[in-house]
Amino acid sequence: MTNLDRRTFLIGAAGVAGASTLLVACGDDTSTTDNALDPTATPPPLATPLLVPAFPDGGRAPSAMVHSVEHRVAYVLHDGNDVMRASAPESIELEVRLGDQLLTSETAMRRDTGVPTPYFSLFFTPPEAGVYTSVMTKDGETSTHEFVVLEPGGTSVPQPGDRLPNIATPTTDDLMGVDPLCTRLEPCPFHATSLDTAVAAGDKPIVLSIATPGFCQTALCGPVIDLLIEQTETRSDLHVIHAEVFVDPHNDPGTSNGTAEQTAIVNEFQLPFEPVLIVAKADGTIVRRLDAVYDGSELAEALALI
Repeated sequence: MTNLDRRTFLIGAAGVAGASTLLVACGDDTSTTDNALDPTATPPPLATPLLVPAFPDGGRAPSAMVHSVEHRVAYVLHDGNDVMRASAPESIELEVRLGDQLLTSETAMRRDTGVPTPYFSLFFTPPEAGVYTSVMTKDGETSTHEFVVLEPGGTSVPQPGDRLPNIATPTTDDLMGVDPLCTRLEPCPFHATSLDTAVAAGDKPIVLSIATPGFCQTALCGPVIDLLIEQTETRSDLHVIHAEVFVDPHNDPGTSNGTAEQTAIVNEFQLPFEPVLIVAKADGTIVRRLDAVYDGSELAEALALI
């Protein structure tokens, strides 16, 4: 697998920051003449916010979806000047289409429990490979985003229904060369059990988080380990495992000469993005995967499945 820098891994950051940069650079066609003469003036917000993906969509990041299993799309909103936070609505009307076929339509509620940037998510099951379209409608106007769904086998990223691999992850007893074992300022408590040990035991559901909490550069992905601690630290009925992305993150892959080696679990899945949360039954069958961003409410819903 080709080494990827953190900007590629942090797809939430790439999607949001990329859209923000583009929009700020291009300006807004509704800007007034005065605004055009004053480069410091802020153009008025767009009447219909833009959908900015916070998931691997096949555009900014390789697709991680295959057809015939349930998947999740997650979006933040952009008003033409910045990502909407305090101004984000309580809900949006969101649908997913394949060509002229409407697959699902629902009111997506604002997700912001324990995270600084609100987002909106929707689950659906794509019936075939192809280019799908998310559509948000507001006051009769629409904002759309296209994303790619692959044939089964088109990605090595684990899918709902797959079994977790029997592969070791670093623990406090066996670092496997990973340093630090956990990049969180105060290391998290999820490094006692290796993934292969949990899979072989088959005695408890498994929650696997692949993330670099100490090096997250966005307001989207930063809290994911903290949320996991809040909801699972005292639960003895789960195997909760955190695995870092880089063997030595201080060999900075974001520099011109940086080539940080990736950990075994990242190479196993050939992950082109992070963070990823995988929730599996005791037999290792994956029931849900949350990519890039999740809040406390969506984490609780995922844990309730096991």
